[in-house]
Amino acid sequence: MSDGVRPSEAAYSLAEIQRRQQQVIDVATVPGWYWWAVGALMVVLALGVDTRTTVALAITVPVFVVGLLAATAVVVQGQFRRARLRQSLLDGRAVLAILGFVAVVVGGTIGLAFLLRASGVSHPATLACVAGGVVLGAGGPILMRALRRIMLGNGAGSPQ
Repeated sequence: MSDGVRPSEAAYSLAEIQRRQQQVIDVATVPGWYWWAVGALMVVLALGVDTRTTVALAITVPVFVVGLLAATAVVVQGQFRRARLRQSLLDGRAVLAILGFVAVVVGGTIGLAFLLRASGVSHPATLACVAGGVVLGAGGPILMRALRRIMLGNGAGSPQ
């Protein structure tokens, strides 16, 4: 009787580790609906800003804040109940991807709003946030796929 592990058993064990790791990474992925919800909430806030009345701001600011907190709580709550990711899964490439995405959405939205305002367009913040919200909604899942690839590449058995 041999005490060694057969190659087929080792291969099966490694495949199982990878499968479980993918499950953990998939749980940590921000769902597509979240990006669209945040984009829609941006538009709500911008409507209040463009309306320029105390009543509009008194309504839209709390809707934005409560909506963002609620959506984020739903996403984060599910992740904290499950296994946590190792910090080494998100490397410098992931940080650059996240920061780049934020810069494109925020910078593009603000830049477009200023351009629209300078051009005399009515409701520049709202129109810019509609564009920013579409970029956020469409781009968020793309960012998540890129982060998933990075995390899987940095996973167990990968060179660190």
